[in-house]
Amino acid sequence: MVGGNMPGPAMKLTPKQAAAHAVVSLSLVYQWCQDGVLVHYRLGRQGKRGRIRIEEADLVAFLETCRKEADAPGPIRLKHIQLR
Repeated sequence: MVGGNMPGPAMKLTPKQAAAHAVVSLSLVYQWCQDGVLVHYRLGRQGKRGRIRIEEADLVAFLETCRKEADAPGPIRLKHIQLR
């Protein structure tokens, strides 16, 4: 069967699509791939630069590891106000 109706593997994003999905720059996505922190596929012949593809699920999982929870709020101190 040929066409878009075929069930297939998870959607693979280009670096540009991944950057748009993550709301970051394209160069940052390339940096994550180069640093080995973002799981990706490099397609092409050995010794050639090739094409990078990123599974959407891998991108979401990576972004979850980047999540920083907010610290518990402490008492607010206003230096310019004195309470009596």
